[in-house]
Amino acid sequence: MAQFDLLVRGGNVIDGTGAPARTADVAVKDGRIVALGEVNGDADREIDANGWWVAPGFIDVHCHDDIALLNTPSLDFKTAQGVTTVVCGNCGLGAAPANEHVKEFFARGIEGVLGPVKDFSWSTIGEFYDAVREAKPAPNVAFLVPHGTLRVSTMGWEHRDPTDAELGKMKDHLAEGMAAGAAGLSTGLMYVPGAFAKTEELIELNRVVAEYGGLYVSHIRNEGNGLLDSVREAIRIGEEAGTPVQISHHKASGRDNWGLTKESLPLIDAARERGVRVTMDAYPYTAASTSLAALTRNGRLVRALDPHDVMVASVKYQHEYEGKRLDEIADIMDLPVEDAVPKLLADEDQAVVAVMFIMDEADVRRVLQHPQCMIGSDGIPSPTGKPHPRLYGTFPRVLERYVRNEKLFSLEEGVRKMTQLPAKTFMLADRGEVREGAWADIVIFDASTIAEQSTYDEPRQYPTGISHVIVNGQVVVENGQVSEIPSGQFLTRP
Repeated sequence: MAQFDLLVRGGNVIDGTGAPARTADVAVKDGRIVALGEVNGDADREIDANGWWVAPGFIDVHCHDDIALLNTPSLDFKTAQGVTTVVCGNCGLGAAPANEHVKEFFARGIEGVLGPVKDFSWSTIGEFYDAVREAKPAPNVAFLVPHGTLRVSTMGWEHRDPTDAELGKMKDHLAEGMAAGAAGLSTGLMYVPGAFAKTEELIELNRVVAEYGGLYVSHIRNEGNGLLDSVREAIRIGEEAGTPVQISHHKASGRDNWGLTKESLPLIDAARERGVRVTMDAYPYTAASTSLAALTRNGRLVRALDPHDVMVASVKYQHEYEGKRLDEIADIMDLPVEDAVPKLLADEDQAVVAVMFIMDEADVRRVLQHPQCMIGSDGIPSPTGKPHPRLYGTFPRVLERYVRNEKLFSLEEGVRKMTQLPAKTFMLADRGEVREGAWADIVIFDASTIAEQSTYDEPRQYPTGISHVIVNGQVVVENGQVSEIPSGQFLTRP
């Protein structure tokens, strides 16, 4: 019988801590790393990593793969780019707790973001987590409790403060989710119904999160001209409730607001100096993506958006519109844009996902470079259409563009942003590092050739330059071939 299950020989090991790479062997037994350095012994399988870089598997902290885990448990678009762990339940959007209101929530367009639910076989958060476990996904998965779903399940779409009884019911659901192992609470404060919640409601809910040692993760209220006040609100919520704060996909949206990250990042630094644990994530693109309905007010496209800057990524029925700009679609409909947008939404049952070219490269670089910024794809796993290329290319793009080509930060720092920093922030025990005792989540890549292949026109393309991806000691990607090995674990807060 072999001493080890797997032995990765002679790679340039980047351990995830930010320390310089070093040549070492990595031995794996029963899913964990058991030896590191010059390893003697034999293994059931050896991988020759000479000339390759060996790093912890990448952790995607901002995912919307909640339903994709059930419908496509291989999550090939993530594992192919080196992602071994996904964090779901972001932006206040999720599938549990489930009742008739939540089913209607999906029918109103949320299925365009999270994917269609074939069967709501669960009602509680714990039952949904069990459904994910039964699906046996390839990557590891952790969850946040989504505030928008809590509110819809309790209050429907009421634009008011919750009663004491309603707030108590939301707290009960939240406590159940935290007891089931959720890492924290997420909000999507630019979306209905999250937008209806006042700061005080969120502080009260986060007091429950604090009791369980979780964190608060927020798609803040306004990423445009209200960016600074929205960052202040997120910090205040965490500070008063006693929870760490993670600001999702930090950005400055809209040409008039470019450069505001020069002021938002110091707000975060100042909060950290007074003891509030504030971190953030970002994706390495100047285009965002969300549901088209979220970009409208009273059925009309918000004034700040140029229709030509908005591309339809996916729809439910009329797939000929996918990849086209809103002004092009209006021309095809022979309607003004202000009439074409509500018609498109109505025709598609609100399930329209859009890509918006609204950010400045200088802001993207500034946020990515911040030492407390980790990487999150924010990918929307649309089953059809042309999803934002971040779904397939986020992590290779960081290493290709911002490490190798632009040298915005070192390779070791780039890997730390994708591994140890998110593992520590989201309390993922024994993840995010190549060290003895850690779970064997590993990606083997060539730092000189790793590259994103996905584009806005052809997004569904795997990256190049990755030879192997290993989840809990199981090889799930080998030389560009993605397997469906159910190697992932459901990760719960320690």
